Amino acid sequence: MTHGFVRGALFLSALVCTAAIGCNKAAEEAPTASANAGAPAAAEPAPAGGPAVAKNEVNHVSADGVRTVTKVELPNPVILMKTSLGDIYLRLNQKAAPRTVSNFVDYVITRHYDGTIFHQINGGYVVLGGTFDEKLKPKTVRYPIPNEAANGLKNKRGTIAMSRNPADPNSATSQFFINLSDNPKLDRAGDKPEDAGFCVFGEVVEGLDVLEKIAQVQTASVKGFEKLPVQTVSVQTMKLMR
Repeated sequence: MTHGFVRGALFLSALVCTAAIGCNKAAEEAPTASANAGAPAAAEPAPAGGPAVAKNEVNHVSADGVRTVTKVELPNPVILMKTSLGDIYLRLNQKAAPRTVSNFVDYVITRHYDGTIFHQINGGYVVLGGTFDEKLKPKTVRYPIPNEAANGLKNKRGTIAMSRNPADPNSATSQFFINLSDNPKLDRAGDKPEDAGFCVFGEVVEGLDVLEKIAQVQTASVKGFEKLPVQTVSVQTMKLMR
């Protein structure tokens, strides 16, 4: 892959299963996508705008139509991400990104992230995960969510944000990235799709040292995956702490 990618980065949509991030921090203007596998089927159809969600609830409808609601303490639910290289604690900003946090917490409580891997690591830029298992098989995802990148939160070092299709601001599902440096070019810059930015919805509050260990893992291009870790780095479990 070359470094001259366009600004769209870091995504998984219904049409694309993996994201190939630009290989040079100087080329952050352009992470883009690479389709290397069949898209996972949605677990449920996308209702218009998604289900109504109260600011302190995760409202989940299973494939067989069973609805469950989980209360989330406001404004800062905490997630423990246990990785194969150590523990990372994330504090989510429910007030700034209610739909995004609700979506992420839903994937946590339904154990979607358990057994997934960081499938792309760009040292000094971002680490990307949330979709693939250790066999590089994509997990089933739910309907996409609206982009809340206009919430004022910035893609700074240690923040977590949603990846998506660069051509469609409202296409994020389960895939996320954690910023390894300040990445202002991923912030919202305007109303055009190419300027819509990537929604930050939380930050690492403990475990930045673990994040740096992940960032230093050797990577290679394997089976269409750019910068796939040679040593698998897995998310063993994620847990809603409060």
